[in-house]
Parts: sequence; C-alpha cells; structure tokens
Amino acid sequence: MNYKHLSLEEIHYIEIYIQSEKTLSEIGKDQGRSQSTITREISRNKGLRGYHHS
Repeated sequence: MNYKHLSLEEIHYIEIYIQSEKTLSEIGKDQGRSQSTITREISRNKGLRGYHHS
C-alpha cells in the first residue's frame, strides 16, 4: 500500500478550513482525503491554542 504525505499546501488549507468552522468530513472531501487522515493531522499538531500548521 502506498502512502502519500500531506503537502504543505494541504496542511495550510486545513488550518484555514478549521478557522472557517468546516467539519472534518467537509475538509476531507475538499482535500480529497479521508476524514481519519484529517483527524490524525489535527491531533498531531494541536496545541493549547488549537491547530497550527507550522
């Protein structure tokens, strides 16, 4: 099975989508990714102030 990492552009857009209060499933559809991929990315990079892509 091949895995494709999220690009920096995709990660940046995830932050924008979160700020615009889109749901995880909406973000996944817009990015062409599964909801679980989006969930894992957010959980990896979520701090006390919320999600930050950098």
